Amino acid sequence: MIKEQRHARILSLLRQQGVVSMEDLRRAMPGIAAVTLRRDLAQLDELGAVRRRHGGAVLSDEAIVRSKGALPGVEIGPLESDLDSLNAVILPPIIGRGSNVLRREIVRRGIPFIAESAAQEGGAYLGPDNFTAGVELGRLAAAEMAGKPVSMLVIGVAELPNTRDRVAGFEAGLAEGGLRPVAVHRVNGQGSYRIGLRVAHDAFAADEAINLVFAVNDHAAIAGIEAAERIKRQVAVYSMGGESAAFMARLAETGPLRAVGALFPEVVGRLGIDMAVLGILGQSPSDTVTPHAVITPLTLADYFENGAEGWRLKEEVLERLSSIRLGFNTKLLRSRRIGFLPHYPAHDWYRSMASAMQARCQAYGAMLVVSPPHHGISAEIARLRREIAQTAALLLRPGMVVALNDGQANLFLSEEIRNIASHGPEQLHGVTIVTNSLDVLHALEDVAAVKVILTAGEYQKTDRCLVGPSVGAIFEQVRPHLAFIAADGVTSGFGLSSLDERRALAARRLISASQATIVLADSVALGSDANHRIAGISQVGSVLTDDGALPEERQRFRSVGVDVLIAGEVLSEPLPDGGGTYQNQL
Repeated sequence: MIKEQRHARILSLLRQQGVVSMEDLRRAMPGIAAVTLRRDLAQLDELGAVRRRHGGAVLSDEAIVRSKGALPGVEIGPLESDLDSLNAVILPPIIGRGSNVLRREIVRRGIPFIAESAAQEGGAYLGPDNFTAGVELGRLAAAEMAGKPVSMLVIGVAELPNTRDRVAGFEAGLAEGGLRPVAVHRVNGQGSYRIGLRVAHDAFAADEAINLVFAVNDHAAIAGIEAAERIKRQVAVYSMGGESAAFMARLAETGPLRAVGALFPEVVGRLGIDMAVLGILGQSPSDTVTPHAVITPLTLADYFENGAEGWRLKEEVLERLSSIRLGFNTKLLRSRRIGFLPHYPAHDWYRSMASAMQARCQAYGAMLVVSPPHHGISAEIARLRREIAQTAALLLRPGMVVALNDGQANLFLSEEIRNIASHGPEQLHGVTIVTNSLDVLHALEDVAAVKVILTAGEYQKTDRCLVGPSVGAIFEQVRPHLAFIAADGVTSGFGLSSLDERRALAARRLISASQATIVLADSVALGSDANHRIAGISQVGSVLTDDGALPEERQRFRSVGVDVLIAGEVLSEPLPDGGGTYQNQL
């Protein structure tokens, strides 16, 4: 089965199931090796078609949004969000080292930054007091469950700080109400109904005494309710969120949902736009704690109504809870673009928020742009790698033989070499590039000032590079002065690492053949380990990274004798023979 067929099969399974595991893929494509399937997932992730998870993948946010026809009238951002086009950013909590890169760049550019639902460095907080709301819901649950032995199931999203606060608050509320569960089972629904359903079902199977379920959001609550109904288990469900009016309407039914700690996404959306507008107009928005309420079947009608279009938050409630009115000339906001970057844009919380945001933007004459944050992260990491490549290119000297492995940083480096050759070919007189990357070869194929030698090896189509034992054959005749190695991970302990075993072996051969090695690693890769080791850190002379690298990370490398160079700063790189230095004032 060729790559395109495998990719189509993976996407087909994801559209049917929403999530796939490696076991699912191996059953669907029994003749395909696991390493090939993992590589396929990595490639689809880079393209933005899926998001990898430990042991599998889920559909990307953009694919879900478009398939559901979500957010009518709202512009869906491009695959790579351009922060230059945004006048303000509203950013929910996102996880992973790459998220720090995006936040840092937003702050560096001076873009008004609203941190929704969880505090983030450099941003003005917008959202509820998750802990306090959880406490109030927990107190109610303790009162209603009093006198019964309780075994509790918590369906959370462990990696997000706002959901952790909700869990901690609910448990504190139970304790304040004098309720001590005899057992507590914690599962991670990962923000997905399907995953939540599966893990909840497993928990019910493991403990038949579970009679109380706490869910951190609507999806988790629905998963817990349906898992219990499938095995005819009687439970009381308490949920945070209230992400959609349709979910709140469940309180009107006689069922397991007893109460919801409603956080009113419509209100958060309105106030988020107001805060962004203040930032655009030059006023620093202050932290804003949005309202919440514990809603039960008895109080549902105080907040929600059932009309011709179904259940909705009452207009007077919406106005009362988001009563801030800004006085300004709306002409000042025409053509202004406010970016909303939710990690889960198809979730009801963000759909409700975006609808409220869109209405507010229309009233102000601004435009709302919705784009999943990993698109912006990808664009920002690419920008950092290009900065690193620009600095690396300035280290080249006439007559040098330089080895480049595959990877985006070295592709950018080859493009920089091409730019230098077009303006000052004498700077690259006699330079020879040895590479296993076809992308590097193609970038330099018509640059007369530079000689390019392609290594031998087996063609790995997925990465457009040559791999295998014959990669090293060229080095029986050629001895590079310097190797620039693009790595997926670099730590002082594990050393250099790659996501692909065969690419790691090819990079190792380039390092072994060269007199000196400089690793090109952005601040996300620095301090992280990928799966396959390329070489130990002792085989590296220097690491060239961006200014986002943490001081403690840089010090770890310097403490083991590895120089850390920062893109755009003064470089001092030892010559391969140890005599003198390359000095370059940038």
